[in-house]
Amino acid sequence: MKREARKTHYFAGTIGFELERKRVRNVNLRIRPDGTVYVSAPPRVPLSEIERFVATKEPWIRRKQEVVRGRSEREASSWEDGGRTRLWGEELTVKVAEAASARQEHVALEGAQLVLYVAPRWLDDFEQAAAHRERLAQAWLRTQLEEALPDLFSRHEEAMGVHASEVRLRTMKTRWGSCNVRSGAITLNTRLVGFPRRCLEYVVVHELCHLLEPSHNARFHALMDRYYPNWRAVRRELRS
Repeated sequence: MKREARKTHYFAGTIGFELERKRVRNVNLRIRPDGTVYVSAPPRVPLSEIERFVATKEPWIRRKQEVVRGRSEREASSWEDGGRTRLWGEELTVKVAEAASARQEHVALEGAQLVLYVAPRWLDDFEQAAAHRERLAQAWLRTQLEEALPDLFSRHEEAMGVHASEVRLRTMKTRWGSCNVRSGAITLNTRLVGFPRRCLEYVVVHELCHLLEPSHNARFHALMDRYYPNWRAVRRELRS
């Protein structure tokens, strides 16, 4: 029968922490979004050794707790427990969970939660772990965007009688998309995956229209009116 992990609370000097005994190789420590200290350790490691380990981390723990207390919800990291992100306009809560191994790392959409299953070494609250979780999540979000594009381009290219020679994805700060009229290549902002699908569709149609009219002139606006009549309302939504 599988043994359940045991969670108990202890103090190392003035540092209170929750200890969970589980099947991990090393003693791991992380700071939760609410500032509490969580430690996981193998059953064989004596409590006294764990307490000494936590005590040596006190300066680091205090600094991290100060950061947590002074950080607003908006500024909180998206890729830790309790973080927030968006997929197609819906807000999701991020949950960090343990994967059995590095090979089994993956991201799953479970209800209103985006669960990041990461290897034990990436559970702790340090800069490299946060960066690893972000890369994992962003790769998954990029895949969602990639999967949404073929149908959009197929439908609108057929209706408009044009064809994009290439579709690229990039993270851009100042524009949602761009079109190289000479080569026919279209570039889309990866951040569009966080907005409702109609925003992505608007940008796709916008860039395809540039294959018919490079400028933002009256003819371009007439093309937008023809192929995506609600484009002005969606543009306002995207800009807001």
